[in-house]
Amino acid sequence: MFISSTAVLLLSLVSAVSALGSDYLDATPSTVYEASELSPQNMDFDSSNNMFVAHSGWYNDQLVHYYKFRIYAPGTYPEVVVPGGTSAQVPLQKIYFTSTTGDFNGVVGSPIVEYHHTDGVVYSDFMTVSFVTVPADYEADTFKSVADIQEAAADQITDTDIVLNIPIVPTGSTLQHPIEKGTTAAPIDPTTAWYKGVPVQTFVFEVTDDQAADYFASTRTSTDITTSAERAKDQDYAITTTPFASTELVSAIPIWHVNQFSKGVVEGENGGGPNPAGMRNVINLDRGDAGYSPLWNVLWATEMPINYSADEFRNANQGTTANGFEFFTTPMYVNCPDIGPLGPVTEKDVMFQPDIVLEAQTDSFVIIGSDKTLILTPDMEVSFVINGETIATTTTNMMGGYEYTLMASDIGEDVAKVEVVANGEVIRTIEVLQSGSAAGTTFVGLWMSSVMVVLAATMMI
Repeated sequence: MFISSTAVLLLSLVSAVSALGSDYLDATPSTVYEASELSPQNMDFDSSNNMFVAHSGWYNDQLVHYYKFRIYAPGTYPEVVVPGGTSAQVPLQKIYFTSTTGDFNGVVGSPIVEYHHTDGVVYSDFMTVSFVTVPADYEADTFKSVADIQEAAADQITDTDIVLNIPIVPTGSTLQHPIEKGTTAAPIDPTTAWYKGVPVQTFVFEVTDDQAADYFASTRTSTDITTSAERAKDQDYAITTTPFASTELVSAIPIWHVNQFSKGVVEGENGGGPNPAGMRNVINLDRGDAGYSPLWNVLWATEMPINYSADEFRNANQGTTANGFEFFTTPMYVNCPDIGPLGPVTEKDVMFQPDIVLEAQTDSFVIIGSDKTLILTPDMEVSFVINGETIATTTTNMMGGYEYTLMASDIGEDVAKVEVVANGEVIRTIEVLQSGSAAGTTFVGLWMSSVMVVLAATMMI
């Protein structure tokens, strides 16, 4: 007697149902964002409103907004992410969709995730899609864990190369609207998945395939975006399709991190993230740019120009040694999907000053910096030394940055350099230039030269 493959599949599922639920939990586990101890991972999660804060930063002289999810670093993923490594160390996990057609067209019920935050270093916000083929009369959400699938339909799994950025978040949490701020939620709805028999909440951001973007399009409530063609008309909140990952690797882009400093910041007006009282960070790629990825490798600012103030650094091309910037490439990767509209281009004409220039009209110098040994380390003593003598001291803030105003009168004449010392080591040497010196013409002489050019041109008219 001939028995169809569908009937065989149905029979196998029926015989296995009694074994389901062997690994079910009693309740949905909490996430790292809900931990009682404050950490870099949850310091910017608005626990009182159960909301992820929308941070602002700079991208090519335009304001851009983003959320911050899982941090992948030696401290959070020990022995997985290590110094000197690459984003290849960032793990991926699987997410399973039960489908009558073996693709997104026939999905029945909610997906099933392999791991949760409670599983430690195997958890990831980045998930590769696998389809579990089920019969047409499959009852939605019969499978609620990976163990269910393995016991009842292990031979019906089809792996794909589709990757989703779909972080697990606290139940009931929302995303702050990047423009309206406050407690207004962004027009992005959550979606539910199963983990060991209990429901968990997720949000969907970047995906690597249009079929996935179309499937999750209903989570966007800003417009009636239902297809990839319509999605192209409104990229502000739509799910972005981009080849940011493969089944083996999540690519990363740099973020120039200056949020550990606060000079010129008015919290609530021009603060960045994760620290709302800190400066805005800078990125060089956004949605739609070739190479864009939501995974950001943190380039930690260790030296800032003298007398630097917030929002002067607005374009990654400005962050050079010649301009007085130095950055340390950390082994820290953060899931930070961009969201919302870009602001207008607002270029700011700034002459960055890498050195201390002693001149009559300047009586103080703001020195801002950090060090790879100070990252996220508060209350560390930082000294300013001239000719072996400590002339001033300060301490690092909660993120490991120092900011100190050094008076010109403390420097004196005929001084060639100021050394910055922490942990008994010189972490920075700042050259001191006298006004009118050859090097000093970089700032004073350049201004005078430009004036002379304007005068000469005026006389020729």
